[in-house]
Amino acid sequence: MSDAATPPTALHRLRQSNAERVLDCLRRHGRLSRAEIAEHSGLSRTTLSTILSGLLRRGTVVQEEGRPQNRRGRPTALLTLNPSAGQYAGVELGRHRLRMVIADAAHQVQAREELPYGAARSAGARLALAERSLRDLAARHGITLEALTGIGVGSTGPGEAVSAPASGLAESVRAGRARVADRLARAFGVRVDADNNSRLTALAEATRSGAGGDLLYVHFSHGVGGGLIIGGQLVRGVGGVAAEVGHLCVDPGGAACWCGGHGCLELHASVPALLRTTGHRNWAVLRDALERGRAAEQEAVRAAGAHAGNALAAMCTAVNPGRIVLGGELADLGEAFQRPLRDALAGRGMRALRRIDISTSSVAPWGGALGGLALALRESPLLARYPVPADAGGDPDAAAGAQ
Repeated sequence: MSDAATPPTALHRLRQSNAERVLDCLRRHGRLSRAEIAEHSGLSRTTLSTILSGLLRRGTVVQEEGRPQNRRGRPTALLTLNPSAGQYAGVELGRHRLRMVIADAAHQVQAREELPYGAARSAGARLALAERSLRDLAARHGITLEALTGIGVGSTGPGEAVSAPASGLAESVRAGRARVADRLARAFGVRVDADNNSRLTALAEATRSGAGGDLLYVHFSHGVGGGLIIGGQLVRGVGGVAAEVGHLCVDPGGAACWCGGHGCLELHASVPALLRTTGHRNWAVLRDALERGRAAEQEAVRAAGAHAGNALAAMCTAVNPGRIVLGGELADLGEAFQRPLRDALAGRGMRALRRIDISTSSVAPWGGALGGLALALRESPLLARYPVPADAGGDPDAAAGAQ
């Protein structure tokens, strides 16, 4: 194929598509080397070089010096979206407190804050606090929200993800998460996406590590939630309950769960479950007893870890993630909970499950807010801010061959 044989409009569409691939990689992952962009985009080195030359020349993309890969090596150049393109916000409406982060288009966090709800007990009062506090946070750091492009919100509980354009949601969308998205979209005049905070923590883990790939995040707290990343994409499922690990059955003859099932993992490996089993009134007392080596508490935590490992074995046999990331109060108990979990996972199912990397969260306790930020960067109409010139896409032969 040659330029003479290709209609100009078709060639421009091809160049536009290739340039948008590059921009989308950078907005999803932040700073990347040229080799990493090539890997994520699937474009040839020749095509990519031409695309980046055009984007760098126009200031759409900027380059900075990264760290050397070894003592003798030269620093690797890292590319990122121009930070001045706009601001994005991530908000987590947690069980006990509000967390907020504001960042630029290059994923650089400019401000963050954590606030207890205090007297704001109702959902409406907490949402009003979030709206007011986000404005205050920006003002204290000299950030103009006129450049705000999108907001991502994490909240507790399962259910479908929702989004609201600046004009508000359609009346047919029902759920508290939809009301949150709608109110913030109206207040700030930008698109707002809202999702489960465990799913958003999974997204934050994948985004902040820069590795993408396949990852299962499981949050062991007052409930047991999860988030699944496959091929760098957040998996929600048709009804929005993908990776709800807490409702995998670990005891078919067990007690009824609020979800309608019986013997769910959440009834055996959560904060309320352990408090009920040990008879303690709060988590601090239970942790103190555990640290003092009391046998009853140690056995209760061991059993919870074993149940968790059995459930994860079933989950991992189905989706085979490369990594499992653990978070929440039970994960914070360390080896007392994690060792029986790993032992049960290794002892069940296929041999490949023994090779799964298991770690604790690297973004805690900010996972929901950072995941909201990642969601906003992914879902907001960012590319509309970046007009792609006709010469940004390079050699059509190389580009066509890479697709």
